[in-house]
Amino acid sequence: MTIDFYKLILLFLMSSLVYFFNIKFLRSTYQKAYKHQKYSSDFLGNPVGGYVIFFFIILFKLYLDYLELFFLFTIFFLGILSDIKIFNSPIKRLFFQIFIILTSISFSEIGVTSTRIDFIDYLLMNKVLNVLFTTFCILIVINGSNFIDGLNGLVTGYYLIIITLLLNYEFNLDLYFQSNLLVNFVIVLIILLLVNFLNKVFLGDNGSYLIGFLFSIYLIKIHQVNSSISPYFIILLLWYPCFENLFSIIRKKITKVLATDPDNSHLHQLFFQYILKKYKIKNKLIANNLTSLIINTYHFLIFYVGIQSINLTNVQLYLLGINIIVYICLYVFLNRFNKNLNK
Repeated sequence: MTIDFYKLILLFLMSSLVYFFNIKFLRSTYQKAYKHQKYSSDFLGNPVGGYVIFFFIILFKLYLDYLELFFLFTIFFLGILSDIKIFNSPIKRLFFQIFIILTSISFSEIGVTSTRIDFIDYLLMNKVLNVLFTTFCILIVINGSNFIDGLNGLVTGYYLIIITLLLNYEFNLDLYFQSNLLVNFVIVLIILLLVNFLNKVFLGDNGSYLIGFLFSIYLIKIHQVNSSISPYFIILLLWYPCFENLFSIIRKKITKVLATDPDNSHLHQLFFQYILKKYKIKNKLIANNLTSLIINTYHFLIFYVGIQSINLTNVQLYLLGINIIVYICLYVFLNRFNKNLNK
C-alpha cells in the first residue's frame, strides 16, 4: 500500500485556498446559516470539509465514470448553495436531492439487490420499485448525515470507522477502487477529523451531503459483489444517520414542529449538554469533542462485533435492536435530565 504524497500536498493547497477564500468573503454568511451550532461551540469553524472530500475524489479518481462524478458534484454543489443561503428552502433542497439521487440511480447499475425477505426481494426485481426504494434509502442516509453533523468529528469519525474496518476485512475492495486509493482516503479523513476537533473546519451541508451519498453508493456496490454479506450488516453500518433522521421526523411530528426546522434536540446535542453540565466542563470544545468520541467509540465496538459475523443476518438484527434500544433509552434519560436542569 502506497501513499501518494504529491497528490495529498496538492489537495492540501487546493483546500487551503478555499478555506481562506471562505474566511475573507463568506464568514458572515456562515455565521447566520449555522447559528444553531452555537449550541455546542463558542466559535464556528469553516464548512469546507466537502471541498476536501470532493478534491480528493477528483485527484484520486474516486469514481467509476464521468457520469458518476457529475452526480457526486451535483449533490456537493447543492450543499454549497445551502451553506451560503442561496438555496434556503428545505423543501426545495429535498426535491432536488430526490431528483439527483433518482436520476443517478436510473442511469447506473446501483440498486438494493437483497433484503433476505422473499416478498420484498420479489418487489425489488421490478426496476422502477428498485430505483424508488434505493433512492429512499440514500436520501435517508444523506439527510441523516447532515442531522448528526452537529459535533466536532461525529460524522467524519463515523465514516472513518466504517472505511477502516472495511479495509481490514478480507473481501475484495479492489473490484471498484484499489486499496491504495482507500488508504489515502483514510489519511485525508484523519486529517479532516483532527482539524475538525480543533474547531477550524467542519463538513457543512456540502460535506455531509457528499459523504453520505458517496458512502451510500460505495456500500451498495460492496453488497452487490459480495452477496454472501448480510444486507443488514450494511444497514448496521449506516443505522445511526438513518435512525437519527427517522426519529427526528417522528419526534417533531409529535411535538408539532416542522420536520425541516433545525433544533437542538438531537441525541448528540442532548448528550453534549449532559456532559457539559453533569461534569461542569467550562470549555465547550472539550465537551464537544468528548461527546463525539464517546458516541463513535460505541459505534466502533458495535461495528467490530458486527463484522465478525458479517454473513449472519440474525446477529446483525440483534445488534440493530441493541442500537435502537440504547438510542431510545438514552434519549429519554438525557431529555429528562435537560428538562429538569431548565426548571
